[in-house]
Amino acid sequence: MISVVIPCSNERQHIEACILSILSQERPPGGLEVIVADGLSEDGTREILKRLASEHPELRVVDNPRRITPCAMNAGIREARGRYVAILGAHCDYAPDYLQTCVALLDEHPEASCAGGPIVSAGRSLFGQAVAAAMSHSVGIGNAKHRHPNFEGYAEGACYPVFRREVFEKVGLYDEMLVRNQDDELNYRLTKQGGKVFLSPRARSTYFVRESARSLFRQYFEYGYWRVAVIKKHRMPASFRHLVPPVFVIGLAASLGLALVVPTSWRLVMLAGPCIYGLILCSVGLHLTRRAGWKVGFLFPVAAATMHLAYAFGFMWGILQGAQASGQTEKPAGDTKLVKSG
Repeated sequence: MISVVIPCSNERQHIEACILSILSQERPPGGLEVIVADGLSEDGTREILKRLASEHPELRVVDNPRRITPCAMNAGIREARGRYVAILGAHCDYAPDYLQTCVALLDEHPEASCAGGPIVSAGRSLFGQAVAAAMSHSVGIGNAKHRHPNFEGYAEGACYPVFRREVFEKVGLYDEMLVRNQDDELNYRLTKQGGKVFLSPRARSTYFVRESARSLFRQYFEYGYWRVAVIKKHRMPASFRHLVPPVFVIGLAASLGLALVVPTSWRLVMLAGPCIYGLILCSVGLHLTRRAGWKVGFLFPVAAATMHLAYAFGFMWGILQGAQASGQTEKPAGDTKLVKSG
């Protein structure tokens, strides 16, 4: 059996399509169960879930009264009965063979603890399409292998992973103090203990991005803020890529500030960094116009800069506020031990 866990909170626009795409998956020999951990949604999501659960006996809904993602994940994992546990997102659509492909990848790579596919981002509005382009381009996300759609091989983590169930017995559950970055932190613990994550574009899914600058800024601000907590917990970043945006933005701010006080002859030198940064974003946007249109290309620099600045500001705010993760992470032992599969 494959147990699918879906964290959910106020996802009326996405949850039905997500669940139906999962329920239409090719079934493994042991069957499929879907566990939605809902954070007491108030937008009509619970009514949709109730109706779907009445129509599909393999769907169960559990409550997540704390309303944060890692608590939802852990609630679902504790309920899981499958040999494999998939952690899937509600903002995503999955190919009919996604789960079967991930299990096949685990069979092909017995050394891997987890399998998934590189994320393919999509947007519905013009700004959303620009965000999707930024989330798939090295200028937007650096060397994050899991965000390059055609990547195949070992990576830091998978966005929509299928785990061997014994992983949670070994490394513990998600850290419930982390509102964001809980998946990165668990993957870091996994790799520290010798586990591996394998990605292949054969496992196909589509992630629907935030459609406004405000929601995108909030998302990446929280990523930056909670990254500080992960670094403090493990006393080092999972990847030095995570330090680039705050260092870079601090450098840009310093250059702009010095340009106001240095002699005129030095101002062009101080402004070189910000100008080069802007030119790089604009050149990528210009190149993008060939396949996505000039409107999306024009919005690309806005989307990429929003991601970079929001992450950097969140990171610095996390340092100032002292963002904290928990010192230890619960393992599913005793009363919370995973139900053994048959």
